[in-house]
Amino acid sequence: MSIGGKGFFIWKIQNCEGGDVKKITQLANKAGFSHVLIKVANGIWKYNYDWENQVDWCIDLVEELRDNGIEPWGWHYVFGEDPVREARVAIERVKGLDLKGYVIDAEAHYKREKHRHEAAERFMQDLRKGVGKHVPLALSSYRFPSLHPEIPWNQFLLECDINMPQVYWIRSHNPGEQLDKTVREFASPKFKAHPPIIPTGAAFTEHGWTATASEVQEFLETTRTLNLEATNFWEWHSARERIPIDVWETIRDYDWESGSTLKPDVAVAYIQALNS
Repeated sequence: MSIGGKGFFIWKIQNCEGGDVKKITQLANKAGFSHVLIKVANGIWKYNYDWENQVDWCIDLVEELRDNGIEPWGWHYVFGEDPVREARVAIERVKGLDLKGYVIDAEAHYKREKHRHEAAERFMQDLRKGVGKHVPLALSSYRFPSLHPEIPWNQFLLECDINMPQVYWIRSHNPGEQLDKTVREFASPKFKAHPPIIPTGAAFTEHGWTATASEVQEFLETTRTLNLEATNFWEWHSARERIPIDVWETIRDYDWESGSTLKPDVAVAYIQALNS
């Protein structure tokens, strides 16, 4: 495993800070992110790519992050309908962007696919063969595997170096309890592989529910209590523009190494107090 600390998922680059890769990088640096996960493929197609003008928006962001000491990883939503071509575009993105890690996002479509176990096995075998053993692979899927037995968990996890469950406590307010349950479920002997867990927490709003700053704080504290090496949050645009900014600020100000919230400079705190 090559990442530790805090990271964030990016879905649509153009929606994040107006597509300004320097601002994205500056904010990531200020927040102490060790890594940023960028959507680079969707099914059999490249993503965050301007097909009309043949411009790959990922290139500049990947380079800017890397130049500033932040590791860019790619992530890829897979459908399972054409695993050979999905693996082919994944390999192309890893090599073309020189990515040091790749995340497979397998969710609802993989539950519907009739030959999902065979599709997952073929996709993972082709992907691993194409990128080699030196590129860490991760699975991003549901937080409670007991509720989603249709997902071909073993076929994915056997070839993955990291498990990144989506611990989204939607319509609830107990992130610590849910994260603890996630870790316990994936420790079950029914799984043939138990790669290290790097959970993804909620920093978004959906169907009238919104993650709060206190919940995010609890999630972060629980990741450290469980001795997990790193954590991620979903999703940049939502955290920055669609929910109260104190959620982003809580993640930004949490010092991963010490497991505590960084106190602002006295002068900054004074100005903040005046403004409030």
